[in-house]
Amino acid sequence: MALLSEKPDVRMQAAEIAELLGTELQNCADASFSVAGFSTDTRTIAPGNCFIALKGENFNGNAYAKQAAEKDAVLCVLSEKPQEDPGVPYLLVPDTVTAYGQIAHRYLLKCKQNGLRVIGVTGSSGKTTVKDMTAHVLAAKYRTFATSGNHNNHIGVPYTILHMPEDTEAAVIEMGMNHAGEIHYLSDIAEPDFAIITNIGTAHIGNLGSQENIMKAKLEILDGMKDGGRNGVLIVSADDRMLYAARETISARTAMRFSTVCGGDAQLSAENIDESADFTRFTIRSADGAEAEAVLLMTGIHNVTDALLAVQAGLQIGMTLQECAEALSSFVPGAMRSERVKIGNVTIIRDYYNANPEAMAAALQSLGTIAGDAQKWAVLGNMNELGEYAAARHSALGTLCREYADRAFFCGENYKDFAEGFGSGETAFAEQDALIEALRGVLDGYAGEPVCVLIKGSRGMHMERVNDMLEERFKAGL
Repeated sequence: MALLSEKPDVRMQAAEIAELLGTELQNCADASFSVAGFSTDTRTIAPGNCFIALKGENFNGNAYAKQAAEKDAVLCVLSEKPQEDPGVPYLLVPDTVTAYGQIAHRYLLKCKQNGLRVIGVTGSSGKTTVKDMTAHVLAAKYRTFATSGNHNNHIGVPYTILHMPEDTEAAVIEMGMNHAGEIHYLSDIAEPDFAIITNIGTAHIGNLGSQENIMKAKLEILDGMKDGGRNGVLIVSADDRMLYAARETISARTAMRFSTVCGGDAQLSAENIDESADFTRFTIRSADGAEAEAVLLMTGIHNVTDALLAVQAGLQIGMTLQECAEALSSFVPGAMRSERVKIGNVTIIRDYYNANPEAMAAALQSLGTIAGDAQKWAVLGNMNELGEYAAARHSALGTLCREYADRAFFCGENYKDFAEGFGSGETAFAEQDALIEALRGVLDGYAGEPVCVLIKGSRGMHMERVNDMLEERFKAGL
């Protein structure tokens, strides 16, 4: 089959939208017309669109209703009565974000009547990789659509659904969160038939206070399932200690399917794992004795864990183990996620889409395998939203760098904690510009020997600036 592209002209009648939102159409006597697509940004308005005017602390989309109409939007959904006539019909609602979710949910239900099945994906780390892997596996047999970019929040999930082709057979929808209650809201919109929780780590622990609270927040993904989870399936790794320890409580609410790379009690396991710098081979074995050989064009046991979650989703939807394994062999990670660039003797690992303690540790552990005999450099930026745990977590990562890296460079608010764990503050800096200058100095003494550089940090650290400088210098031959 295929991994489907976005369809921005999803159609819906104006009368249906008005009825759904519980309001009357203004500026128009005839509600029989249809809209073709939904947009929350006047810069992307297309003829026939419905413009949904979102409002935030620093912006107010209600002020752009007339501009949307001038770009041929045929309907506006507003939370404030327009000060000037926009020139097109409009609907007034208390909250346009809620309206956006309601419209998306209505469209999703229509697609479900045509046979759509939804796989929701969340977790502390690896959720985007698992989402991409799952979509790639399912696309080998089904018309599959998946979340793109960072569209995984209260705005992104409705965007994803309203850009999904109506004949989609499998939708893989990523759900992110920073606070309790957010996954509950997204799950209600997406109504997953199957859910994947990648792991329970410490990302956002500064907001939620404990890993127990993080697990509760992630389990909200079951809330949107039929009967609160009783007619769905939750897919997790038995190697995640918290989810496995809570299995009896969770399984009383929903069916569970486990996978493992550590030989625990699970319906699916990876055995005979053989890692190299460029790929990982392993045998996938199911509890009923079926086996399939798999090759993943990635390095790291954590990626095998992710792959098993994707395979488990494929099995639940109706694929064979062999079909799933064969699909894995052509999967390539997205930009800034373990993405590799080779420049002569140098390998740069671009892994700076985001960062948390568990993902940082996994990336460092993979560095040695990828580097082989080359020097191993770790260039790490701050991990955000760790609250009172920040100092200890950054110090622990600094200690790991002593084990897995020959040289380490740090920047960000917790640079001193990085340095304390590493045992040296000579290459730790509060400001990224200072880190870049230090790296320039190191490169002045570089003699062309093989080097493997891991660059990783939270998205807000903009570690691509470090990558751009290194690539420029290495390509110029220093």
